[in-house]
Amino acid sequence: MDSEATAEVEEAPPSPLPTGRVEALSDGIIAIAATLLVLELHVPEPGEDVWASLAHQLPSLAAYAVSFLTILIFWVNHHALFHVVARVDRTLLFLNGLLLLGISFVSFPTAALGRALEGGMHDAQAAVLYALTLAATAGCFSALWLYLRAHPALLAGHARPRAVAALRRSLVGPALYLAAALVALVSAPASLALAALVAGYFTLTPRHLRRPAS
Repeated sequence: MDSEATAEVEEAPPSPLPTGRVEALSDGIIAIAATLLVLELHVPEPGEDVWASLAHQLPSLAAYAVSFLTILIFWVNHHALFHVVARVDRTLLFLNGLLLLGISFVSFPTAALGRALEGGMHDAQAAVLYALTLAATAGCFSALWLYLRAHPALLAGHARPRAVAALRRSLVGPALYLAAALVALVSAPASLALAALVAGYFTLTPRHLRRPAS
């Protein structure tokens, strides 16, 4: 009997974990990712015309603004998502890690796109890289909802019926960013503008993440 009981304990699946540490790690990485964006902006040299320098960097400033807003939206919606996640398991932790990987990489294509737009050379390649990075990152966010939909026990009770709507809404991001990658082949500025519109769309509060009135 003792050996059978031991085997049952060893074979039992690990219990879901609380979300506090996941949110703390995510907040830290996202904050660093947003901060890194500004490091790619050029600080005028002593005696250099500040306004002329800013005017020359307008494309980089635009890319910085869109990327910062995008990361902010990722953070806001990530916070809202984990507001309705009751527990996490190992798979959800790794999926969240992939999302953080994408967010932390955003500074690289942002810098590449800003410099390409300033120089007017190879801007299509940089814009495609930028849009594909955002598409992959948004896809990781969709993967979180896809997994939660398949494992509703990890969600708070009131959020379970809304998981399908949440998943559908999350798929808008990857789809539109892939469209932005195609637009980039024609116009890098238009692709960046489309990325800004995607960020603007996700500023709207989704109904499926609102707690019911008490």
